[in-house]
Amino acid sequence: MAKKKKYSIIRRIIALVNIAFAILLAFSLFASTTLASDYPLFAITGLYYPVILIINLAFVLFWIFIHRKYILISLVVILLGISNLNNTFNFSFASTAKLNDSSTFKVLSYNVRQFQARDNLTKLIIQNDILNFLTEQNAEIICLQEFQSHNKNIYEPLKQIRDTLNTGTYYYESYYNPRYNYLTGLVTFSTLKAVDKGKLKFDGSRTFAIYTDLLLDNDTIRVYNIHLASISLNPNDIDFVIKPDMENNEEFKTKAGKIYEKLTKAFVLRQKQVTVLKQEIEKSPYKILLAGDFNDTPSSNVYSQISSLLTDSFTEKGSGMGITYAGKIPFLRIDYIFASENFKALEFTKHNILRSDHYPVSAVFKTK
Repeated sequence: MAKKKKYSIIRRIIALVNIAFAILLAFSLFASTTLASDYPLFAITGLYYPVILIINLAFVLFWIFIHRKYILISLVVILLGISNLNNTFNFSFASTAKLNDSSTFKVLSYNVRQFQARDNLTKLIIQNDILNFLTEQNAEIICLQEFQSHNKNIYEPLKQIRDTLNTGTYYYESYYNPRYNYLTGLVTFSTLKAVDKGKLKFDGSRTFAIYTDLLLDNDTIRVYNIHLASISLNPNDIDFVIKPDMENNEEFKTKAGKIYEKLTKAFVLRQKQVTVLKQEIEKSPYKILLAGDFNDTPSSNVYSQISSLLTDSFTEKGSGMGITYAGKIPFLRIDYIFASENFKALEFTKHNILRSDHYPVSAVFKTK
């Protein structure tokens, strides 16, 4: 009898833990429909949606074998967030259309992390590896974020890369005004002819997007290359997020408070950036392709706003979770390629090349 009572108590404790994670999952579902400036807690839980979801799925499997009526604790919330689930996990079949005929084209996006390395020699090796990868991909449109050059004349290396990639068009914009002896920014290369270009920014924000109007089959399309605000966590912050030190209560509160402040600041800034971006998309006279680093997940309000206007090529032709962040924080898909409904995605690929803290992504499209 005592053994049975003990088992019942343990089961109830596990059920309470399950309820807590189900509540966190419910919070994460609100991230896509609420503004981060109003409800930062929802935005933060939305960032961790994949992890919280996996934990809840584990509880469902656990209760199947232990006590089936408790399955509903997590299952109901999981089903309520079916759209989030579909945006996070996807399984699609390869297109039967020819991917290399004249009517198809490839778009590639890659945050190259300033070609960061411990020394100049390693940096040069990384640059060459990335350039070789880009050459092999033979994409008609290439969008790079965090492109950096230590050459005071930024256009010299850009022209060299353009010639190596055999692209006639390139457009570069620095995030900020030139500082020190280097420049970092966004660059778009293309084999298509450019007819116009521009950038997006506002007071209090760096340049977060550039657009290039290109001629595709005698039709003009607009390509946005974007890099929304980063949380800017340093290595110590990331280590704390992964494995928080709770021995010193005051130190824990201080570190957690600083990280919370960084998170909320980035959420609010991205919210402002995507508002400007959405307005530009809505008034564009052309078909749109949008690629880049959102620094936000498919559970976010940022993603929700863009996906209300454009189609995520991963949800069309991607498989698995499509994780694009290669850093220490797991399960993050933050790099995307979106397109107007005029374009049909035939293929989506996450490339497993480790030369940055991001994986490059590419998509093959065909005009409908």
